[in-house]
Amino acid sequence: MRMNKRGFLLMEVAAYAFLTMLLVLMSLEMLTGLKNIYAKAESESELHENAMTVQHFIEARLYGASSITAVTGTNGRKTAWGEFSRGDVDEISFKFGEENVGIYLNRSTKKLFCIIGGAKPGYEFANYVSKMRAEKIQDESGVRLVLLLEKNNCSMETEFLIFIRNCP
Repeated sequence: MRMNKRGFLLMEVAAYAFLTMLLVLMSLEMLTGLKNIYAKAESESELHENAMTVQHFIEARLYGASSITAVTGTNGRKTAWGEFSRGDVDEISFKFGEENVGIYLNRSTKKLFCIIGGAKPGYEFANYVSKMRAEKIQDESGVRLVLLLEKNNCSMETEFLIFIRNCP
């Protein structure tokens, strides 16, 4: 029997096109998945970096605080430290000798600021902070501070204990 050698059959071309398209779609799906994994890892890394920045700030800046003077709640109401027990806050004020230093959360921009001498907005030292919760330590020697950091559907909570050196 004699074979026709003039070209490919239409069925062969269709099968080749189908297999090529299938491989391209699988590759695109895999690349999209890898891109999402990379974006999530990048967000988590940035959240951890911001948590470390806050930790270094607290260790370096708030170590010598002599007292906690006031707390401003999410409703904007300022409460003296003696009357506060726990809750979501936007600002905590500390006393360093004659100087007042505070940590202020701007919820709309998710940025954490350091306020010196009551002058807002202060300087920014952390991003992606969406919530700040404070709780007085039982013997009133300090505060337990919990920050919720969020970016691109990733979130993490970080907790700090700030002890006051000259506590009564």
